[in-house]
Amino acid sequence: MPNLTNLGLVTASTALLILAGCATTPVPEVAAARALVTQAEQSDTTQFASADLESARSKLNQAAGYEKAGKPVLAEQLAKESEADSEVAMARTRAIKAEKDLNDVNAGTQTLRSESRRNEGGDTTTVVVPAGGAVVIPSDSTAPQR
Repeated sequence: MPNLTNLGLVTASTALLILAGCATTPVPEVAAARALVTQAEQSDTTQFASADLESARSKLNQAAGYEKAGKPVLAEQLAKESEADSEVAMARTRAIKAEKDLNDVNAGTQTLRSESRRNEGGDTTTVVVPAGGAVVIPSDSTAPQR
C-alpha cells in the first residue's frame, strides 16, 4: 500500500508541475494597453485617427498573443507600442477637433464683423477705374457714384 501512496503523490506533483508550466504570468502592460485602446475607441478616434487606432489594436492583439505564449518581454514591448499608438490617436483627435472649433469661431467672428460694418453703413467697396479717379459703390447699390 505505501507504494500506491507514493505513486499518487508523484502523479499529483507531476500534474501540478505541468499545469504550472502551462500557466502564464499576466503582463500588466497588456492590461494597461487594453484600457487605453478602449479609451481611444470612445474618443472619436475612429473618425479622426483611424489608422493610429488600428495600429494600436493590432499591436494589442499581438501583445496578448505573446502573453498567452509565455513571452512576457515581447508582450510588454508590443503593449507599450500599443499604448503609444492609442495616445497618438487621442492627441491627433483632440488637435483636429480643436482646429475645427477654431475655424468655426473664426468664421463666426468674420460674420459678426461683416454684419457690424454693414449695419454701420461703412461697407463700401473702392473700385479703380482706368479713366482715372476712384468710384465708390455702396454695398446696397449697383450704380457707381462719382
